[in-house]
Amino acid sequence: MEDKNIIELFFERSEKAITELLNKYGRLSRSLAQGILLSEEDCDECMNTACMRMWNAIPPKKPENLGGYFCRIVRNIAISEYHRDKKRAENETETELYEIIPDTRTVELEYEAGRISELLNEFLEKQNKKNRRIFVSRYYLNLSLSAIGSSMGMGEGAVKSRLHRMRIELKDFLQERGVEI
Repeated sequence: MEDKNIIELFFERSEKAITELLNKYGRLSRSLAQGILLSEEDCDECMNTACMRMWNAIPPKKPENLGGYFCRIVRNIAISEYHRDKKRAENETETELYEIIPDTRTVELEYEAGRISELLNEFLEKQNKKNRRIFVSRYYLNLSLSAIGSSMGMGEGAVKSRLHRMRIELKDFLQERGVEI
């Protein structure tokens, strides 16, 4: 079913909207939540909460990209759960980027955080489509190296190497623009 039809079902307040949403984007969004949360039970709760938020958001909202909108909701809920429960130690992907991007939790660095975000977008725009997809899959969607490799037709080692090279490039890119690392 097309996104516009699913959105129409939400506007009609048909419960079939949730069923169709999950048929189309459930696997992707669940994978995203599982990459962040430890337990299957937490993942189920996250998905249920995300469906409820979608139900409450549409209408009045009418997202242009239904899958992206739903995945963003799932991701935000999963991250909130992760932080609230403090269930796991700092994960590998955060550690990889924290070596390059400084901690921005202090008030003095809030401006720098916005600047770094802009620079990160600029860096990604300069990457080829495949590298950009790998980077976003790992650091935004929090997918495993093997999952990224499978979806891209690459081995896990090749994905790991590309990410390593991209982190080095990102570090150089940020330093050239005056970001202290």
